[in-house]
Order: sequence, then structure tokens, then C-alpha cells
Amino acid sequence: MALCGLDFGTSNSTVGVLRHQQAQMTPLEKHPISGAWETTLPSALFFDFETDDIHFGRDAIRHYSQGEFGRLMRSMKSILGSNQMNEGTQIKATVYSFQQIIGFFMNSLKTRAEAFAEEPLTSVVLGRPVHFNDHHPELDQAAEETLAAIARNIGFTDVSFQFEPIAAAYDYEQQTQSEELALIIDMGGGTSDFTLIKLSPEARKKSDRSNDLLANHGIHIGGTDFDRLLSMATVMPQLGLNMVYRDKPNLAIPRHYFVDLATWHRIHHLYEPKVLRELSDLRRNVVEPERLDRLMQALRQKDGHRLAGEVEAAKIQLSEQDQAQIELSFLDELEETVCSVSQAELVSSIATEVERVFTAVDETLLQAGVNHTEVQTIFTTGGSTALPSVRQLIASRFPAARQVRGDLFNSVGKGLVLEAQRRYG
Repeated sequence: MALCGLDFGTSNSTVGVLRHQQAQMTPLEKHPISGAWETTLPSALFFDFETDDIHFGRDAIRHYSQGEFGRLMRSMKSILGSNQMNEGTQIKATVYSFQQIIGFFMNSLKTRAEAFAEEPLTSVVLGRPVHFNDHHPELDQAAEETLAAIARNIGFTDVSFQFEPIAAAYDYEQQTQSEELALIIDMGGGTSDFTLIKLSPEARKKSDRSNDLLANHGIHIGGTDFDRLLSMATVMPQLGLNMVYRDKPNLAIPRHYFVDLATWHRIHHLYEPKVLRELSDLRRNVVEPERLDRLMQALRQKDGHRLAGEVEAAKIQLSEQDQAQIELSFLDELEETVCSVSQAELVSSIATEVERVFTAVDETLLQAGVNHTEVQTIFTTGGSTALPSVRQLIASRFPAARQVRGDLFNSVGKGLVLEAQRRYG
């Protein structure tokens, strides 16, 4: 029985397979610059309107970045657990459901993994956040059922799920030397998830780990939220956010245009013709209309995802350095425009949401009746755990714990294939 563990992520996806009796991560795509094989595939699709092809991952982003005529979609996982799940979107003359679009992407992952495994894959353990939706259990359950249906539609016959932080725990457990109480912090693109678990070399062999699992918790905050907050704090004011009317100087123009432009999975809503008409009407009665011109230019050029990508890249740079530059000249015909962003601005813009994440960490310990001082190891995975404010809070909340930084993008996938081996092997 050919098996795999599939981590469909908000920003990036991975697939682990059992190849030559060894759990291995699938090389999914060559990096367009280095040519090296990458085990992550950005969760992106580009519908090419000229050829009717669908491109995936870095290849999708490349086609979009080169200005080819088509439609880019990213962060599709954010739709699972939301009221948008049952909606669709028009691509040229065809209306696709989001279930179909996610299916296109997951089928691409499956096809690449089968080529690497050299056999068809029939059994899968899918990663899932602790909560697709923090507040509506019925939407949370519907999200899992939708993802399971997609998996079966693309050819998997055995489909099951594992919480992503538990999968990451099983990856970390491969290097443990003795029993330890570990807190797993998995901060991905869409959610932050936590598991408190007892790990040991002996426990790896157990089929039932229920007695080792002390608590699971999660919150719908992740890297794409930090992108949005950084964009709203630094970039969107350059496009007209907080601009007031000439005749109503105490009234700012509507914020929803800027929120949508700063939110990966909502950008496409702004490309409807009525939006430019609305902004043209606004422009006649605002202070500094040239700022609004940049917003309108972004929509005319369908450059929303390019702008979001610039912000995301700056956020990543600010994880390691004090300053970053966000290029805006492609939105300004009259002058070279650059938005300078500091690490302090990043920390400030996301502070409230980061604090909410660590409130959820505290709640995880409370579920288990465990004190911060009892946690022996903090294992971190997911790109957002590299943010300076996150690292600082971990150090301050758990000063006595050993910090282990996992593979930011592959730990969950590695754990999922181990779980698939346990269930189906």
C-alpha cells in the first residue's frame, strides 16, 4: 500500500513519502534561480488566459511576475473553515468552486509525489490545524470534510487526518534521547497551533499515543495576518489609507479596499470593474488624490499579489535585519517610490496578534494543568516562529526550557509521513 503524508499549507505545501522503505520528503519543484530542488511548493496557482494552462508553485508566481495574462491565486487554505467555502470564482468563462481549485493544486502535489515515489499513492494522512475556524465548530468540521472529499476526488482511497503540531512533535521525537515534556509551537501562514506532549525514544514505537498527549490548541493567526498588518501599517497609507475627504476633513475614506488588497485570498475581489468606478468617484473629493492613483494603478495592472509579495519579502528580511525596502515604483508613473520599513515597525504592527498567539499558548498549558517551568523543551516550526518578537516572547515565557528550532517548512510533512507509516504501513 503506497502511502504519504501531505501538508497542504496556507503559504507552502509539502509531501512526505515512503521511498525504498525510508520516509523522505518529495522534491517538488526546482528553484527558478538556483536550480536546486525544493521540498516546498508555494501554495499558488496561475491560470494562464492565453494557453488555458494552470501553473503551480514558484512557476505560477514566475508567470504572474512576468506580466502574463491570467489570474494568480494564493492562500487558498484560508478559505477552508470560512463562509466562502461554498462559493466559486470565475476564471475566463468558467466558474470554478474553491473545492475544485484546491483540488487542482493538491492533485499537482500528488502527481509530483508519485513520480518521486515511483508508484501510485493511495493512502494519505493530511495535516490540519487544530481549528480551521476558532468560533464555529460546524464550519471547522465542514472544512475537514471538504478537504477529505478533495483528497478522495484526486484518487486517494484511504484518507485520515492528524493535527499539524502533533505531526511536528513526531518529527522532533526522532532526535530525542530521553523522556521529555515538549511544547510544540507551529506558526504557519494561516494558523498558530500548539501541542503539549511527552516524547521519548520508547514512545516512538507505540501505536496509541493518547496517554502522551496532554493538550492541543490553536488560533487562526499566522504569517498572512502579519503580512496584512505590516502592509496596513506601512504600505497602504502610501496608497490612500486614512486619507480624508476635502469637504469632510474628519472622515476617512473606506478601509475595506485596503484590507482586501493586503489580504492574500481577497485580492481578486478588487479586480471587479465596479471597484475602479467607485475609486474614481472617491478620487474627485479627496485630499492628495495622487496617493489613491497608486491604488487604482495596482488594480488596473492586477498587481495586488505582486504588492503582497513585496510586503511578505520585507517581513522575512526583517526577521534578520533592521531595515527593508518595499518597492512601489511599479504603481507610480511620476516618481520612484520606495517604502522603507523597520524591524521596530514590524514588531509594533503585529504586537497585538502576537500577544493573542501567546495567550493561546498559555491556554494550552492551562488545559493540561502544567506550569511554564515544567516544560522542558520548546520545539518551533513554521515560518512565523522566525520573527524576532516571537523568539523574544518564547525566551521570556520559558527561560528554563531548551529551545529547538525545527525545519521551518518540512517538520509537519516529515511527521505526517511517519504517522502514515504507523497507520497504513
